[in-house]
Formats: sequence, structure tokens, C-alpha cells
Amino acid sequence: MPREQVLAAATTRFARDGYDKTTLRAIADDARVDAAMVVYLFGSKEKLFRESLQLILDPDMLVAALAGAEDDGPDIGERMVRTYLGLWEAPQTAASIRAMVASATSHPEANDAFRGFVQDYVLAAVSDILGGGEQARLRAMLAASSLVGTAMLRYVIGVAPLSELPTDDVVRLVAPTVTRYLTADAAELGLPL
Repeated sequence: MPREQVLAAATTRFARDGYDKTTLRAIADDARVDAAMVVYLFGSKEKLFRESLQLILDPDMLVAALAGAEDDGPDIGERMVRTYLGLWEAPQTAASIRAMVASATSHPEANDAFRGFVQDYVLAAVSDILGGGEQARLRAMLAASSLVGTAMLRYVIGVAPLSELPTDDVVRLVAPTVTRYLTADAAELGLPL
């Protein structure tokens, strides 16, 4: 139970104050536990930040979008883009994602934690569903570059016209590229064999 309390408090605190201004003591106070408990459970602020990211950017949601359900559309890119943008637009996750990504671009420890999260959780999960191996990992990274770039310009920096387009239009425009990265023949993409 204390682990969940600490994670919830950390997610809220990181979203509100950013990585640099958040302290383990403040998180402990918010969670109503001793600061030593936070260190015992997570080891460091960087590791706690990484775990907090998983609550917001749940890799299982992206894997589910890749796998698709019976009532999903057939286009893998459309499912991925719609799911990913949904995380950025959902009231319960939007502010947290923006704050955590901003922290990751401005603070070295947060950057390390974010990179580790993407490599160890997101890319690993996505590449596994694509069949595993280096090619699958590279495909996942290429798709992620489109998704992250779109999110940075649309939600973090707010560059028009991308930031002003309806979500359905963004999905329609970005999905073909994501689909291509995930499904095109390796030779067509120029992937190393």
C-alpha cells in the first residue's frame, strides 16, 4: 500500500512542480510516509520519476493498440496514433505528460529516467509485439519518433497549424507514416538486415 501512495503522490508532485523542484521529502509528506520509506521503495528520485511515468504512459495501452481488438479498425498506425494522442488529451493525464516531458528535456536526471523508461518499457513492449529483435526495436523507435515529434510540436511547444488541427485530422495525417514504419517491408524502409 505505501508503494501505491508514494507513486500517486510522486506523479502529482512531478506534474505540478516538475522534476527539479520536486523533492523526495515533499513526496513523502504528500504520501504521509517517512522519507526513508520513499528511498527504501524506489532508491532515488530518478527511479521514482521513471516509475511515475509508467502510470501515465502505460506501455500496455500502446501494446493493446498494436494488437487491436475485435472492434478496432484494421490500421495499426491509426490505432497507435489515436491511443497516443488520447493520452496527451485525456484530462487525467495531459498535464502530467506535459510536465514530465518538459522535465525530461530540461534536467539531465529526468532525461536519463525518461530515456530508460522509453527503452526499457515502451520500446521493449512494442518491439516484442512486433516479433522482437533489432529490426522490431528500430521499427518501434521510428514510429516513436513520429509520435513524440507530433506531441512535442502539438502539445508542448504548441506550433500552429499542428496544434490547432482537430485530433481526427492529426490521426489521419500521421497514421500512414506510423503504419509504414511498423509494417513495411524491411528493404523498402532501408532497414539494416
